[in-house]
Amino acid sequence: MTDRSKFELLVGKYFIATFPHWDGRVEAVIDDGHYLVRFDPGNDGSPEAFAVVALDDMVRAGREDEEEGPAHWLFFDTADDRAKFRAWMEAPEDPNKPRVVPMRRY
Repeated sequence: MTDRSKFELLVGKYFIATFPHWDGRVEAVIDDGHYLVRFDPGNDGSPEAFAVVALDDMVRAGREDEEEGPAHWLFFDTADDRAKFRAWMEAPEDPNKPRVVPMRRY
């Protein structure tokens, strides 16, 4: 595996970004530490947007504790997988069944 192909592993992945609280897709590698991402239109009416994001911001590398900043992004192979995860987090099938509750809103 070449160095470039290691960085391309995230290209095409769908994500939930904890900050700026948007969903989207990784579109391309810019360089060793940056990616071009496409944010989906927001629930607040904000339009689709493209941004260059540092890998460190996606994975929160070097973070000492949970209070230092937003959590890492969550990555999925398909938009359907992302939707299933979000549905699972927000509405359990059985109200008596325990579920994982995020400490932070995404």
